[in-house]
Amino acid sequence: MDEPARRAEVAAVLRGAGARFAFIHGSRAAGGRPRAASDLDVAAWWRDDAPASFEVDLPDDVDLLVLNSAPLELAGRVAMDGELLLDDDPPARVRWVATTRKIYADELPRITRAHREFLDAVRGGHGR
Repeated sequence: MDEPARRAEVAAVLRGAGARFAFIHGSRAAGGRPRAASDLDVAAWWRDDAPASFEVDLPDDVDLLVLNSAPLELAGRVAMDGELLLDDDPPARVRWVATTRKIYADELPRITRAHREFLDAVRGGHGR
């Protein structure tokens, strides 16, 4: 299946599962350079009662991130760099993107510092 057909199939499944908007993220998002066999990384948002990712019947080569319960670090990257796949609720999408980008940008220095401290600790052998 070609990439546009694959994306259309994924959007249809997400819409059928009640997702209000969704993004492609990771290596297949705009500007990415995916390997030929890489999975399609999708992030989707539900208005109410978001399912667990494994409850949505997507093809095996599609990885779903449920934005309603995603960690800020992942949600922020989707909000900043994701490529829109499905948009059945533009006002909700705009609110989510604006809010998530703001919080992510505010927290990014702390996240970066935590990563650096972790790597320093691992390299220095702390905690052994």
